[in-house]
Amino acid sequence: MTCPRDDSSEGRPAMKQHVSRVRAAVLTAAVALGAGMIAPTAVADEAEEDYSVLIVSRTLGFRHSHIPATTNAVIGLGEEHGFDVDVWDPAQPDLSMGTTPFTSTADLEKYATILFVSPVDGTNNMDPARPRLLDDSELAAFQGYIRGGGGYVGIHAATDTMHTVPWYSQLTGGGARFRNHPQNQQATMRVENPAHPSTAGLPAEWSRFDEWYNYTVNPRPDVHVLMTLDESTYNPGGGRMGEDHPIAWCQNFEGGRSWYTGAGHTNESWADPLWLGHVLSGIEWTAGLVSGGGDCVTFPEVEKILTDSTGGDAAAKAAFAALLASAKSAASAGDHDAALASLLQARTRAAGLGVDGLEGKVGDLIVWQRALSEDGGPSDADGIPVDVSIVDKPGALTLTVGDYGDGVELTAAGERPDRWRYTGDLPTLTVSDSRNSTQAAGGGWAATGQSSDFTSAAGDLPAEHLGWVPRVLTPRDGLVAGPASVTALDGGTGLATPSRLAAATAEGRRGTAELDARLILDVPVGTAEGDYSARVTVSLFPVD
Repeated sequence: MTCPRDDSSEGRPAMKQHVSRVRAAVLTAAVALGAGMIAPTAVADEAEEDYSVLIVSRTLGFRHSHIPATTNAVIGLGEEHGFDVDVWDPAQPDLSMGTTPFTSTADLEKYATILFVSPVDGTNNMDPARPRLLDDSELAAFQGYIRGGGGYVGIHAATDTMHTVPWYSQLTGGGARFRNHPQNQQATMRVENPAHPSTAGLPAEWSRFDEWYNYTVNPRPDVHVLMTLDESTYNPGGGRMGEDHPIAWCQNFEGGRSWYTGAGHTNESWADPLWLGHVLSGIEWTAGLVSGGGDCVTFPEVEKILTDSTGGDAAAKAAFAALLASAKSAASAGDHDAALASLLQARTRAAGLGVDGLEGKVGDLIVWQRALSEDGGPSDADGIPVDVSIVDKPGALTLTVGDYGDGVELTAAGERPDRWRYTGDLPTLTVSDSRNSTQAAGGGWAATGQSSDFTSAAGDLPAEHLGWVPRVLTPRDGLVAGPASVTALDGGTGLATPSRLAAATAEGRRGTAELDARLILDVPVGTAEGDYSARVTVSLFPVD
């Protein structure tokens, strides 16, 4: 059974967010008699009401001509999307702060993310005596910032600075540094993970004119690759990397978030809406405002969580490690369906290990590998694929749908012999509301759900047979669950019509709310057996 797949300073006025963006998600659940139910991830993390970013484009070596265009473009993005921009670049004195902002980790913490915009320092000759972009004290402040959860965005020649600092090479991605480049030319980038926020709106094959970097090593073993370059579409020159040439990637690094994109050399890039959208979502992801596509989790990251854990059942950990290794090997070989099969088993084992964060990270790997599969791959032991459709760009009011697997088996309901029943849990949904009072206009939000009819070769079941009992997992004043939806066999309409999942008043809306519901599927005894599927649409919207 197959469901269709539908595949963000000183001396300058503060920039305030003036657009309230709303996110709805369509959650498609495959429900089968004797089969399974799952739901994939949509988006997002809680965002700050206002936030600031820092551009670092100070150069001690070759200076790229795109730096002013990039700086002004990012300032423009801030004005449009609600963040302040500080600049450290003495070559742009009208925009730059007068002294280094890398005075201490505490001073850097005011920035949600820091952009390194081609800050070449001339250290590629590996001479330790040559001045670096950041001296030892500044570097220590930056390291503390990243390890405290800070964000890093690398643009183009961000891989051509601080060559003598191994830690920075790992931050930019797997030790990959700028090696050389051919002349500027047209080439095709191929999106590898179309589910990540920074690639979700891009064409699968994106032809652009740019300066294409060759790197010293392939970063793939250590990072989450977002896009690759097709070397058959241009002449990569003497430093060619071959069939696998990553050009954009990301990772969770020492507590922070790192995102790098290798193009952007031309001034024209910074007037291209597609390119600006790519970079904006990279900024937002590193700042923790948006989420999705596996959130840049890598196999080494999950391996480290396991090896750093103490105690527990050694045999169970070994079994999990074997499944993870099998998935990693399959993914490296390009067999993403096999990787998914191992990861789905690994997630089940992770749930019983008691290692903080492990199960969720495996879930992120599943989302990532599913995005790489040609047909979505197996979703659970029964291999039923599930679809999620995204509407609008994530913003200050967002909905996240978690991924889960649950076997569905209709059994006679002991207290009601007139029916067969399935009961299970809706996956956890997270609503994040970071709107300020002006954006919220004194109101709150509501989330509703509605189901389509259940269909199979054996016949149809009206959606009125599916009901739910909503639950708020994070109770607080002003946040209430919706009423139970009564199934047809009890005289109700079930989820055939929109039913309130939860609602928040102006007083209770702020922050993050976790929701779910107990699902109840009631059908008459003797209902024709078969694999039934339905679409459950979960919507989030502001209310007065």
